[in-house]
Amino acid sequence: MTDRERSVVVTGSSSGIGRAIAGRLAADGWAVVVTGRDPERTTAVADGLRATGARAAEVAGDVADRELHSRLLDAATGLAPLGGWVNCAGITVRNGLTDLSEPDTWAMVRGNQMGSLWGCEAAVGAFLAAGTPGAIVNMSSVHGSRAYPEHTVYEMTKAAVEALTRSVAVTYAAHGIRANAVAPGAVRSPALDDSFRRAPDPAGAERFLADRSPARRIGEPEEVAAVVSFLLSADASYVSGQTVAIDGGWLAALADDPDDPGARRAGVAG
Repeated sequence: MTDRERSVVVTGSSSGIGRAIAGRLAADGWAVVVTGRDPERTTAVADGLRATGARAAEVAGDVADRELHSRLLDAATGLAPLGGWVNCAGITVRNGLTDLSEPDTWAMVRGNQMGSLWGCEAAVGAFLAAGTPGAIVNMSSVHGSRAYPEHTVYEMTKAAVEALTRSVAVTYAAHGIRANAVAPGAVRSPALDDSFRRAPDPAGAERFLADRSPARRIGEPEEVAAVVSFLLSADASYVSGQTVAIDGGWLAALADDPDDPGARRAGVAG
């Protein structure tokens, strides 16, 4: 059975990176279930996919709700046998240990961490019940393995997503079920653009973040979507339990030279 004969659920696909992933997978031939918390935006994205000739369905809801995932599964199998699941939905709130907001904390734990858990539960259960292989991609972040000031809870949840990914990969590999995660760095999204707009110096805030990556730019959602497409495909049939960074080399960098040439250290003499 090829990707063109199977369905995939993409959570958080009513905007941003999730929307780009849904569009890429639809172009690849998958039947796509679009989901987000806003019913109008969710329907608009699904309508856009159908306008291109893709098979698509929409289900609005909050991924923190375990029951939503049963409805997503029903919508997917109504289009075609389930072949993939992408847990992309999540939120970021900047906070440190001394200024934790309990509502914000639970929102990140429930959305980022529990939402991914419920999605994996639904997907794995469906693959096992059908006796078919399948692939899961979870959305982590560079924050899943590195720390940045005042991202305490967000980083905790993304590290948990990577642990979940490994657990699913190891436990169900013999059933032909693969699980991988992607870890974007700074990637263009409505939330990221909004954070720039709210900074005292929007242009400076964007330039600073872009310069953290050796690539010296903000990534595009389509670049994340391309990696997700590969991880779901048969070309990645022996790739499982991995977290793939999509960060322009950010995690690989030790540090950077100062912009002022006079402040750069010379090489150590032999």
